Amino acid sequence: MKQAFLHSVFLFVALCSFGQKPIVILEVEPKEAEVGEMLTITVRANVQGEIDVDLPSGFIHGYEIMNGMNQEIDYNTGKVINYFYLSQNGAMPKAGTFKFGPAYVKRGNKVYRSNTVTVTIRKENTAPVTNGNEISAKQLRQPAFGIIEKSKSVIYEGEPLILNAKVYSIFDPSHLEDYQEYKLDGALDKHDITTSSRITVREEKVKRNTYYAFEHDKKVIFPIGTGKFTIEPFKLMLRRGIEGVPITSSSTAIEVKPLPGNAPKDFIGGVGVFTVTSSIDQTKLKQGDVFTLIVEVAGYGNLQNISEPKLNLPKGFVVYGDAIVKEEISFTSRGAEGKITYEYNIQVTKYGELVFPETTLSYFDPFKEQYVQIRTEPATLSVQKNAGFKISDNSTSTLVESKGQDIFPFKTSNEVSTEHSSIVHSPVFWAGVTVPVLFGLFLGLFWRKREENVEHVVKKQEKQQAKVGIQNVFSEAENALSNQDYTNYYGLIEKGLQRSMGLYLRNDDSIILSKSTILEELRLKNVDAAKIAALQQLFTSCEEARYGFGVSPENRDALIVSAKQISQSILKA
Repeated sequence: MKQAFLHSVFLFVALCSFGQKPIVILEVEPKEAEVGEMLTITVRANVQGEIDVDLPSGFIHGYEIMNGMNQEIDYNTGKVINYFYLSQNGAMPKAGTFKFGPAYVKRGNKVYRSNTVTVTIRKENTAPVTNGNEISAKQLRQPAFGIIEKSKSVIYEGEPLILNAKVYSIFDPSHLEDYQEYKLDGALDKHDITTSSRITVREEKVKRNTYYAFEHDKKVIFPIGTGKFTIEPFKLMLRRGIEGVPITSSSTAIEVKPLPGNAPKDFIGGVGVFTVTSSIDQTKLKQGDVFTLIVEVAGYGNLQNISEPKLNLPKGFVVYGDAIVKEEISFTSRGAEGKITYEYNIQVTKYGELVFPETTLSYFDPFKEQYVQIRTEPATLSVQKNAGFKISDNSTSTLVESKGQDIFPFKTSNEVSTEHSSIVHSPVFWAGVTVPVLFGLFLGLFWRKREENVEHVVKKQEKQQAKVGIQNVFSEAENALSNQDYTNYYGLIEKGLQRSMGLYLRNDDSIILSKSTILEELRLKNVDAAKIAALQQLFTSCEEARYGFGVSPENRDALIVSAKQISQSILKA
């Protein structure tokens, strides 16, 4: 396929000697390269004219263009030959053997033809593993390349690691396609922390060269286990209009170190920076009363994975049931950030001026590289004596032996039978048997109901927090609309709808389902056909708008209203 290449006319300042034989030379360097590696195509001629070159199908044009004139001496004749040259770079997106040329120089009614050049393009070698955010010399020779940026190369177990895909190109990209994310072998806990679906391209200097660069797919991850891990490369197709450059990033590696030994007894598994506070709902009580203790652990790091603090309770305080746990956590570039609240119900069984002790806990600070202990403030309780309150005696009686006497005297069969009969038929026996059984059944039902209520409350709180998160996405869309950031506006509407449907279909708004899966599963759940049709139309409108199809201002502004209504309608179903 003949492609117009270097549509430029040589501006000759003078012609070579009259009658000089026309010369047109095509050069391609290097003649062996890998997929995506930069090639330089140069045409040299001693005649004036317009240049075209036959290039292989799929050749991607670069942006470096050079032209000028040089002189060469023909040592056989002693004549000086003026050559005018023009060169440009580019790359091949696939492997194979390709023919470049010939090049044509058209001057008047005459066309002069060059030689051809055969170039072998090999498949790209396995992406090299880098220990930092390095850029290799080989990558700098390519029209576009990618690296995996990471916050650290060496972390402690439990410490958050920030990763993102970083792309550099010599051209201003229009969009990307077919993105395949980077992967880390082994078990891990990962969360998306990209705040916007919009990609921002900036100019950056790399080794004195200017590139267009952008970040994508930013995540915080928590590797599970220790040792060295390889993060496999991401892949994508970077587009400049209809032309595309396939990119396979370099890989990278991290080392996860174990925490130091001899962790404190009150270590809660936290790695990061944390604080702890506590409060008591009442300090004036009567003996036997139950008060509420709130312990709040806040900070950032692996907050989502910490264990419950251990209360240091002296005699006179009894904890009723398990703590009610409430989490308010978001994932940011500092890891899991927010707070976890533990609510305890505690009975006071002594009276007087009592000191409720401090609660201590320890975490590991990866910046100081040491364990840090933090504590709450103690509290003073004023407890009145309650004459009607009885402290249960949990002590067990002990048997005392006396010399020369059996502890359990031997009885005859008649004595045993008489004693057994009298006990079984007595009201005291049946009262002693049935009351504990009924009480045990009642207590079991009570605790089961309480546990079910706590579980229901937790699930309800989690669902409510998810709905708040979805509403925040729609609020971001409204802000984007106000700022006339329409590309981000349509993307946020789609994101809000997908999170809503993930919550409805999977009880997890972090699960992003494809649009076809959403529509199919809604039909299987017998959701109203009108709601499904409205949701499908919303997806179609946003997709068409993002890809440049016209949307009237009235319809554009109405999209967010419709999206919020359909989201709320289906979630309430």
